[in-house]
Amino acid sequence: MECNRIEELLPAYLDRELDAAESAQVEAHLRTCRACASLSALLAEADAALAAFPDVEPGNELKKRLAAIAERKPRFSLLAVLRRPQLQPALAAASLLGIVASLYLLNPNRREFDKTIVRAFHRGVGKVETLYSRAGSVTDTIGAYAENFYASLRMITPPDRDKKL
Repeated sequence: MECNRIEELLPAYLDRELDAAESAQVEAHLRTCRACASLSALLAEADAALAAFPDVEPGNELKKRLAAIAERKPRFSLLAVLRRPQLQPALAAASLLGIVASLYLLNPNRREFDKTIVRAFHRGVGKVETLYSRAGSVTDTIGAYAENFYASLRMITPPDRDKKL
């Protein structure tokens, strides 16, 4: 067995948690490998030293302080709410809207700006009306051609496919 595998099994071997076959393999390896035997001895010493430590019972004062930590409830914090990741896009949009609104409302040339916007809007509406009227005339023309097209299709007779030239 390799030393890496033995190193993994040593704690369980020392705690007598391995089955008989694995214990026999570990013991056979420890008889032939000085490094693993040394490591086993060091682990056994550490286990013995740890076992020598007395069990300590925490005092009542420490227990009360630990219980108080568990009972504390976080205080409400507006900053903590605003820092939530799911609110960040909405806050960014609100900030941008606030900046645009302040630039508009605090603009000294706001009346000229309003007139420019109204003119542009009316030009756009006029263009839409023009396009809409053109579209109506195009559909009327297509409708007239459609009747002629359907009449032409009715008059066509399919060629005889069975006849040979």
